[in-house]
Amino acid sequence: MLYPRLLKKQILEYFPDKEAVVILGARQVGKTSLMQLMRIEIEKEYPCFYFDLERPEDLEKVEMPVEEFLHYLEVIGGKTEKRSVVFIDEIHYLSDPAKFIKLLVDHYSQKIKLIISGSSSLEIKKKFKESLVGRKLVFRLYPLNFREFLIFKEKEKLARLLPEDPFKSDLKEDETKFFTNEYREEFKEFLVFGGYPRIVLASGIEKKGKILEEIVTSYVFKDIRSLFHIEDIAKFNKMVKLLAMNTGSLLNFSSLSIASAVSRYLISQYITVLENTYILDLISPYFTNKKKEVVKNPKVYFSDNGLRNYIVGDLSMSLERQDIGCLFENAVFAGLKKQTRTIENVHFWRTQNKAEIDFILEREGRLYPIEVNMAGKPTRALYAFMGSYKIKEGYVVYSGPYCKRNNINFLPIWWIT
Repeated sequence: MLYPRLLKKQILEYFPDKEAVVILGARQVGKTSLMQLMRIEIEKEYPCFYFDLERPEDLEKVEMPVEEFLHYLEVIGGKTEKRSVVFIDEIHYLSDPAKFIKLLVDHYSQKIKLIISGSSSLEIKKKFKESLVGRKLVFRLYPLNFREFLIFKEKEKLARLLPEDPFKSDLKEDETKFFTNEYREEFKEFLVFGGYPRIVLASGIEKKGKILEEIVTSYVFKDIRSLFHIEDIAKFNKMVKLLAMNTGSLLNFSSLSIASAVSRYLISQYITVLENTYILDLISPYFTNKKKEVVKNPKVYFSDNGLRNYIVGDLSMSLERQDIGCLFENAVFAGLKKQTRTIENVHFWRTQNKAEIDFILEREGRLYPIEVNMAGKPTRALYAFMGSYKIKEGYVVYSGPYCKRNNINFLPIWWIT
């Protein structure tokens, strides 16, 4: 069974356009299923063809000269008056994907609509040497957000009640408050095992752990090692575990280098690889006053809580675990990233006096200061930031129902993630 993904509707809005649709995302995040969902909908009206470039026979066909490839499509059913839709999974296996896309978009966009996917943006950047400006539309597919998680768990009612935009909702009509305990119970699993579709659909804690192990060892790290020729695997693994253990903390390259016995240069290279294979992200500080606010070091967050917890070696669902605050904060980061579709507008704030706010979201010309505090207690730092930047409203993310006290909005964490 294929469950709906929220990105499908957004992509299909661009179906009439000539540009190739490029879907990027980590292995096992659901790119193939998303393309199959789109194919089911599109093929009611248009001829559709699917090629998985991990299969040698499919790669051989797509590697043919473009004219010959188009002739092959005609032979197998693409010779109609309607535009054909070509789905290509794992485009980075193609020897020259940029040339292929350019030729089809520039000369055959009336006949062909390209929808393609890739798992490694670094590998794609290496091969996309030609400029594809005006020829591609890039979409990023992330692990399930909490709404999608509930849909996959067949909790449609709970999913439907969640606001599409927690910062724009008519909060006076919050209906999720009646189901706080249900959301809280479902969220425990999401917090620990994350949003990879196969894990969400698996039954039983033990099975979820085994599938998570398979995804991390057989897909994530295996791909990284083979694609980027990492020499000392043991040191690389140790560095990744240290990063996972310090999720939400300032990244100190010198300390990390000493602890992992990896040079600062290699750490920088490894982190670039991890960012471009959608494992983790670094976010920069927000500042306007350089003397008081500049903190050079970024913070590190992982793209998925389950991935992070497996690397750390702790899949306990106890809310008493020592890193529970870290898990909540990482889940909020991942949620903000999924909502904004970029990390460029997500920052943190920290002064020289170490006053700190977890996230500063820049959106539509406004600043949203966000604290993650499960007890629901705003700190002095939140009020300090609001005063300094003349912000009318602040936000505290916690594990309870929505409420507002004075100018602070208390948002349920399941709204954000």
